[in-house]
Amino acid sequence: MRLLLVGLFLLSSSLYAAEPSAAQIKKEQQALFFGKDDRVAIPAPYAAPYAAIGQLEVKSGGTCTATLIAPDLAVTAAHCFLMLPRKVDAGVWFKAGFHKGEYQARYQVTGQVFLPKFRKGLKYKGEDVYIQPSAAPYDIAVLQLKFKDGHAPEPMHLFAGTEQELTQALHETKSLANQAGFAEDHDTILTAHNGCTISKLRTNRTIFHRCDTLSGDSGSPIWLDLPTGPTLIAVQSSAPDWFNRHLADNVGVTVLQLPQLPPKPNK
Repeated sequence: MRLLLVGLFLLSSSLYAAEPSAAQIKKEQQALFFGKDDRVAIPAPYAAPYAAIGQLEVKSGGTCTATLIAPDLAVTAAHCFLMLPRKVDAGVWFKAGFHKGEYQARYQVTGQVFLPKFRKGLKYKGEDVYIQPSAAPYDIAVLQLKFKDGHAPEPMHLFAGTEQELTQALHETKSLANQAGFAEDHDTILTAHNGCTISKLRTNRTIFHRCDTLSGDSGSPIWLDLPTGPTLIAVQSSAPDWFNRHLADNVGVTVLQLPQLPPKPNK
């Protein structure tokens, strides 16, 4: 099943109609990487802030990338739960510090919260999922977690300012950011593109960026190195198809769009 944004963008989960050759895959990846793969492998065990990044597994067996932002919360992309027609594909496990089948901490996913506007913008046709442009700015979700085992890492700091303050933070960092995830070509190890460029903060609270991402990087963190420490500002959402790379950069949804969690029941 494919997720497509009506118009230009493909969300990071495409299938080919026919099995491509190794040469064709390399050609497409080089185009998606803006001509050069700038990613580096992060050595395990991961140190902060990378230890907070992990692999999300959903009930159907699919995977995305997510990031711990509190002892019992993580953020990812909303489309990770909406690949199946007419139902939510619930999260099962979040494994922080995931590396070659092992993990530094494991969390059971007890719930996922995303904005209704996103789900309303999905259109299903055959094996494809089409996302209307009005829904694309809401492709972000919060995971509710229960710690199971391992050594809980320090959560990544979440940007908590206004849109104006985010604009200022981008100015102060010269719009240089970092991204890390479990891309399809190395899906058992964490790879990062450090010092990639945020090319635009858009009025719909998404960003255009030039970080090297593939399928599997959906929901992966994009963060700034601020004086207060690494600060998560967005999650990876979508990219143009490889042959449209020259038309647009990748898209991330900023944490300004995070849905609010329901209040916890009184004990």
